[in-house]
Amino acid sequence: MSEHNTPDDLTSLGRRLDEARRDRRGTAEGDGKNDHALNSALGVGFRIGLELVVAVAAGLGLGWLIDKGLGTKPWAMTVLLFVGIAAGMLNVFRYMKGMGLAAGYAPAPQQKTPKPAQDEDEED
Repeated sequence: MSEHNTPDDLTSLGRRLDEARRDRRGTAEGDGKNDHALNSALGVGFRIGLELVVAVAAGLGLGWLIDKGLGTKPWAMTVLLFVGIAAGMLNVFRYMKGMGLAAGYAPAPQQKTPKPAQDEDEED
């Protein structure tokens, strides 16, 4: 019977366990390399979902109040539901177009610097 519990084997085992734990920590807990990209993607997803839901809820709520006040049940709520859906989609479109700019704002256009005017009087 050979003896496998020598100090060299235990040292080797300890080193391999430390490497495995380090590798696992890098993937399971997040190594910090892709955390920003993941958080950014989650933020975009939550913002898009929230903008759609809030716009539809605002349309429904406003339509319900108008219907209740004017007695036009269910017409204002139906119309404003579709207005809310359109507004939510427009907000998502604006966000995706500007990627982080406030709704309704576009990046500033690049202005070309004018060429210096040449004097016509100075001819050689």
